Formats: sequence, structure tokens, C-alpha cells
Amino acid sequence: MKCGVGDYSYNLTKAIAAIAETHVGVLTSKLSREQSANRDAIEVFPVMERWSLSETSKVMKTIRHWSPDIVHIQYPTQGYSNAKLPWFLPMISFLMGSKVVQTWHEVWTSRQAPKLFFKSIVPGGLVVVRPGYKECLRFILRWALWNKKVVFIQNASVIPRNDLSEQERGTLKERYLKQQKRLIVFFGFVHPNKGVELLFDIANPSLDQIVIAGEMGEGGACHQEIMRRASAELWRGKVNTTGFLPPGEVAGLLAVADAVILPFRDGGGEWNTSIHSATLQGTVVITTSRYRNGYDKRHNVYYARVDDVQEMRSALDTYAGRRREYDAHPDANAWRQIAAEHHSLYEDLLAGGPKKAVLWQSKLH
Repeated sequence: MKCGVGDYSYNLTKAIAAIAETHVGVLTSKLSREQSANRDAIEVFPVMERWSLSETSKVMKTIRHWSPDIVHIQYPTQGYSNAKLPWFLPMISFLMGSKVVQTWHEVWTSRQAPKLFFKSIVPGGLVVVRPGYKECLRFILRWALWNKKVVFIQNASVIPRNDLSEQERGTLKERYLKQQKRLIVFFGFVHPNKGVELLFDIANPSLDQIVIAGEMGEGGACHQEIMRRASAELWRGKVNTTGFLPPGEVAGLLAVADAVILPFRDGGGEWNTSIHSATLQGTVVITTSRYRNGYDKRHNVYYARVDDVQEMRSALDTYAGRRREYDAHPDANAWRQIAAEHHSLYEDLLAGGPKKAVLWQSKLH
């Protein structure tokens, strides 16, 4: 599935399955025949259709059949859509005798409080991917953490490191660059909170070729505005929308870009796998933040104020083309370390090594 949490869960399940004496199963949405085979020592249960309350029996049947020691549930993910069942999965799993771990990838809002109650009352482990998560929550929602062992476990790139030769990189860049001088890339989901339309104000039409590597979908004011700006005379022929690309192709595109611009309207940070994926290639990233400002030399990331087009434009002119000054090869054990931290949490909850762990998510890739 084209989903950031799906990518995260896929990498995490593989890494946890590699730990000795740990068996991993995934309850997920129905997959195509090609996707449905078990892989990488992971047992896949592709039985869910809509994640509605009417499918509760499928969840219970799977738990009863597999009898996991740990049920680990990921929130949110696109495959859940707006269905209600995911909010009750912790309670169902707990009542059936499993220890429960939840990962919260986003910060909850006050309007979600009634549904959040059904997840928060279940004791167990809570993994967060944002540092200072408690402080990020509104004070009136902090009760949601009261009965949980909360651990911060950092994200990592879900895109592989590009391994093209210099000649291959040059050829690839020329293919995207056309007659322009700088290659500017946005990748990921094209939603209103991503600020993609700001690219046309940040980039320079006399210098830049913009590549938007993400699903545009059909209709919607955000997509319509992007296409309107892209077809304007100023940018005509200088914008390429690729749609969804496989991970290997994304890695190549990010590696040859002069800058990756992610002008998030809610601000970004170390919880964004998209930032990790771009910096993995050594490419400079220009993004936004509500908590920090300026250039992070170690990671080659410039954090601008949210919606500050002028600051991002200035950062682009200053840092475009800059590569990380040290070997940008990632820690080969990044996902192994992430899996080890999860496994340690499982052990704490079980007071000993787990025999099985389940990661609930929307889809596998």
C-alpha cells in the first residue's frame, strides 16, 4: 500500500522477525494474490476488508488461532480509512489475554478524545516516534498516557540508499533536469497539509525543474491548485508529476536532486520518514518546523518557519546542491536497533522473552 505507516511497518516487521526466537504475524487488509504469500519469516493474515466493527469476528478469530503474546497496533494508517474498529483493537486484544503495544505516529486532537478513550484505557506499551510526545499533546489529553509504559523510538528511512554509479546518476539527473539548472524534488503524499503548492513560490522558474513524486489523486482544491500553477506560462514545461514511484526509483531521484523541499504546513521533524529518506541520499532537505530554525549541518537539513516562503527561498539559494560533508552511508543497523528497542519493550511487558509478536497495520508491500 502507498502509505508511510505501511512502509514503516513493513521495515519494522522484517527487522523484528530477524530476532532469534521471535515469530511475527501481520493482520492486514486483503491483498492481491501476488502479495498474499508469507515472506521473510512473517506470517501474513490478509483477511480484513473494511476495518469496520462488523469485522470484529475476523480479528478475534485470528487472535484465538495465533495466540500471540504481544499484539502491536499501528495508528494511523491509510488502510484504516475512517473505520471504527481500529480504535477498539487494543481493548479487544487485551480482553482476549494478549499484552498490548500501540504505536502512535501522530499527535491526537481534542475532537478525537471520545474515540481515544477506548485506546487509552488499555494498559501496556506505547511507542511514540516524536520526542517530547507528552508535551506535544494538549494538556486535556495527557490522561491518555497515564497507564502506559511510554518509549520514544526514532524513525529511520523507509527508502533504500541509492547505489547508482556516478555515470548512472548523471544520466538520471539529465533525464529529469531537461534544460534547467537545478532539480527540485518533493516526494510523498500530496495532501493540503504538505504545502506542495508552495514549491512554485520557493523555486525559481528561470533555474529550476520541479519534480513532484507522489499521488495526485482526482480533484480536490489542493491538486487543482498545483496543476493550475504547473500549467501557468511561468512554469510550463518545468514541472514533472510522476505519480507513485517504487522505492528504488525514489532513492535515485532523491540522490540526484539539488534539493528536496518538504514545506509541511504542520512542521516536520525526526518523526518524518520522508526527511530520513532524503538525508540518507546525502541531499540537502529544506523543510519546516515549529520547534527549531536554521541549518542542521550534521544532517544537511534546513528548518524554516512554517509557511515562510522567503526563508525557504533564501535557504534554497544558499544550500542547493550541498551534500553531507561526511560519509552519508547510514548506520547499517538502523532498523536492527529500532527492532531491538521494540523487543526490549516486549520483554519488559512479558517479564521475559516473547515467543510471538503481532504488528497490526493496514497493508503490506
